[in-house]
Amino acid sequence: MNILFSPQGGSLLSALSAVLVDGDTLSVNGTDFDLTALEYDEETGLAGYIQSAIQADGEWTVTLLLPLTENASEAQRFPAPVSVTSGPVPLPEPPEPETEDSSAYNAG
Repeated sequence: MNILFSPQGGSLLSALSAVLVDGDTLSVNGTDFDLTALEYDEETGLAGYIQSAIQADGEWTVTLLLPLTENASEAQRFPAPVSVTSGPVPLPEPPEPETEDSSAYNAG
């Protein structure tokens, strides 16, 4: 399964925490979606985080919405596509937690 990410600022969706692939099923934050049964709705798209799902030559290409925070990392703002046969989908890495510069306190 090919996974594309579509970054979304100001999204009402919570962050993506876990995405898993199992055949034609995509689990997003603990909710399973059977891609063969999804129907497009003009107002909501496909389902929650799934913006599009297209199957060609037996392989799925799915675009997932990727909610961003104000301090989103470069990897989250410009995510690379990933390909997963089965199991967890690697998600774009969040920014490193800010730490205070300890060298400023060690001046002596």
